Amino acid sequence: MIKVSIIIPTYQRCNSLKRALNALNSQSFPFDEFEVIVSIDGSQDGSKEFVKQFKSKYNLEYIWEPNEGRAFACNRGIRRAKGEVLIIIDDDMEPGFEFVDAHFKAHQSNAMLAVMGAAPIPLDKDSSIAAHYIASEFNSRLNKISSPDYKFQIRDFYGGNLSIRLENILKIGGFDESFKGYAHEDIELAYRLIKLGVTFVYDKDAYCTQHYEDNFRNLLKKTISAGKSAVLLYRMHPDSFEENELAIYNSNGWKWRSLRLFLIWISILIPITTDIIASFVVHFGKSYSRTKAKLCYLAMDYSLWLGVWLALRKDTKRRQIISKIKLSRENE
Repeated sequence: MIKVSIIIPTYQRCNSLKRALNALNSQSFPFDEFEVIVSIDGSQDGSKEFVKQFKSKYNLEYIWEPNEGRAFACNRGIRRAKGEVLIIIDDDMEPGFEFVDAHFKAHQSNAMLAVMGAAPIPLDKDSSIAAHYIASEFNSRLNKISSPDYKFQIRDFYGGNLSIRLENILKIGGFDESFKGYAHEDIELAYRLIKLGVTFVYDKDAYCTQHYEDNFRNLLKKTISAGKSAVLLYRMHPDSFEENELAIYNSNGWKWRSLRLFLIWISILIPITTDIIASFVVHFGKSYSRTKAKLCYLAMDYSLWLGVWLALRKDTKRRQIISKIKLSRENE
């Protein structure tokens, strides 16, 4: 009897997928009681062929359909799932020995939970600048939410190591497939889960190692996409504005905001500007120092707001949205 369904959405990361599937071959949970559904989002890198021949101890199947984004890929897997508990992991996760067991046990005393498992990012001497920056941000976030008395907010939610009862995610219709690009499909899901009455919890025992492999240029491009999807999230749920990155427009000083706006307009006119900024940050100094970390932060902030302005250029209600953004937290 299948008790747990694990969904792995993947796109063009066959080597990462190999690591994840191999790790799931070493689990404390009975192999005949969980299944793994790999939802291949149009990959042409051999992922489909690898899954076909992979020798798993657990029930394994794959779905391949043309690229439509992570939300669509997750939903394809959800519709195939047979377990009472659904686990979603990103393809760069390497589950620990008790990973499945911990997620499953967390749902036995409370049917209305969304469990976020630990997903720290390790670093070594070969780690990229992007990995250093993301590890610093994400590992700090894990430390924050691991506090027993911490009160979760929507923005704390992440879907890269997540479990929920299948019946609950089906009740809200799964992920919203309007999110085609990077980011915010999990935050939008969290918004609807809260309305359903689901509570967020963090479980350090539902452990995965997260192997962050993007370079800094790709990270900036993903962050531009995140800015666009932040606008989409606001259009869907205007009352979630305070939980949206759009609410932090004034969180930096006016000098940086002026320079940021200048860089954004230059980037709209000359798109290669983003690549130039990425190259400057990567080649500034030989090691990951405080100064380099600050440059990474500013480059990420610029990229986010570039994405926002690109999205708003096509929005018929852009004046009202821009006014709200500029008035947010104006005293900070």
